[in-house]
Amino acid sequence: MGAVADSASVSKLAPSPEIPRPDTPAPQSGTLTAGDYDDVLNPDLYKVYLDKMLQGPLGKKNLPYVDTAGRIGVTVTDRLGKPAPFEQVDVLNSDGKRIFALTTGADGKVYIYPQFDALGDEVTVKVAATKNGKAVAQTIDLSKKTYTQSINLSLSGDAAKVQKLDLLLTLDATGSMGDEMAYLKAELVAILQRIKDSQPGINIRAGLIVYRDNGDQYVVRDFDFTGNLDTFAENLLAQSANGGGDMPEAMQDAMSTGLDFKWRKDAIKVNLLVADAPPHDKDIAETWNAALKSRVEGIHVVPLAASGVDKTAEFLMRSMGQITGGRYLFLTDDSGVGNPHAEPTVDCYVVTRLDSLVERVLTSLVTGVRAEPDGDEVV
Repeated sequence: MGAVADSASVSKLAPSPEIPRPDTPAPQSGTLTAGDYDDVLNPDLYKVYLDKMLQGPLGKKNLPYVDTAGRIGVTVTDRLGKPAPFEQVDVLNSDGKRIFALTTGADGKVYIYPQFDALGDEVTVKVAATKNGKAVAQTIDLSKKTYTQSINLSLSGDAAKVQKLDLLLTLDATGSMGDEMAYLKAELVAILQRIKDSQPGINIRAGLIVYRDNGDQYVVRDFDFTGNLDTFAENLLAQSANGGGDMPEAMQDAMSTGLDFKWRKDAIKVNLLVADAPPHDKDIAETWNAALKSRVEGIHVVPLAASGVDKTAEFLMRSMGQITGGRYLFLTDDSGVGNPHAEPTVDCYVVTRLDSLVERVLTSLVTGVRAEPDGDEVV
């Protein structure tokens, strides 16, 4: 499942009638609680999770196996040793031919996976000559039992500054997602405004995709990136959670649609995927291909697992976070609000308010510096 396929077109079906939900009180911002787990930061534990799931309840499904054993972290820095974002890192085979290219985030990092990426016995990572200096490269002999798993490529120029954020909210809009949708309506714009306040001069655009499944009132609705957060809020407020009826939804169509958005090359790109259900089994490969495309486009998929998240959905969402440099977020029952939330399959995590967690994760991606909660933020 390492190959990348073309994006699928969105299904067009006759709409089914919209079933109105009963009116509920407007939610107050800052109520929902959540935890997070950074599989990118903990590759060995992530591999333990993969093996446990695939040797157990998910073994018969055709799920992606991102083998983190031997993962190589590549950091690109400028002449002062500062992380260099938006640099293209070419991954070359032993013949010097490019296998694929990745783009550094605000932390100057990209990751390659020798087994998953099928790199063979030798790989070269290279940053081409740019205004930041001459080309730099390093070759790694993967045939050795031990090899360098941390590489620094130092440029002679100055690193670019992060001044833009493109955030796409991809939201499962079926009936089980009512609570999550309501709280995102109340919290997300306020979160983005706080990021603007804390990162002077940053230009933020936000876009929206809501999706359901074949046979519902619609499959995918999308709203272009806009720098006007009021317009984004209006688009989000106009949505409702209805439809569904079975567990799987059309996640693959939503992920493919997101790739067609006009992402800015010089922006930190984030796809905040909020869901509780996986795609249909036959659509898992297409969903994963969209994640692989997100990886090479430099789009960080940040999954947020909603109440009652399915194990297949969790597995796929965590895999998307690992391969794109995102962080896995999940709602918890600590708030006492909404439907019961699935017990996370991680052993150790910190619970905070959802809004502060999302703000920290987005800020970390923009600054390249991991933001941890203050003691008084922990629930």
